[in-house]
Amino acid sequence: MKKRFALRFAPGLVEQPLVSKLVRAYDVDVNILNADVSSGRGGKLIVDLVGRTEAIKQSVSWLGGIGVVVSEIVKELVFNQDSCVSCGGCTAVCSSGALQMDREWKLVYDASKCVVCGLCVNACPLRLFELSMERGA
Repeated sequence: MKKRFALRFAPGLVEQPLVSKLVRAYDVDVNILNADVSSGRGGKLIVDLVGRTEAIKQSVSWLGGIGVVVSEIVKELVFNQDSCVSCGGCTAVCSSGALQMDREWKLVYDASKCVVCGLCVNACPLRLFELSMERGA
């Protein structure tokens, strides 16, 4: 099973090896999709946790118990690509690289890189992006 989470943590937790603890103690794979972590400032991670359902539940419980705010991401990005004029406005805010301009200056969206941050929703002047509940969630 794979689930995506946003993890927010206080400055005191930055120095702890959270990811290695999840891997070793709970037998989950952690794929870091986006990270904004700074010593003394705290941080935010967008991660996929992959493993048995019970192991993921235990991982989330442990993180919450030590003070990490854990939010499951149950949304997906919907993009009306047919109406896109490839202005590139969305690419300026897409830190994951899911939205890029190709060699012919045409916008390319790679859903596998999207971390569902939602920044493109407001960046698009034509409002061609929206966040919706993930199918099956």
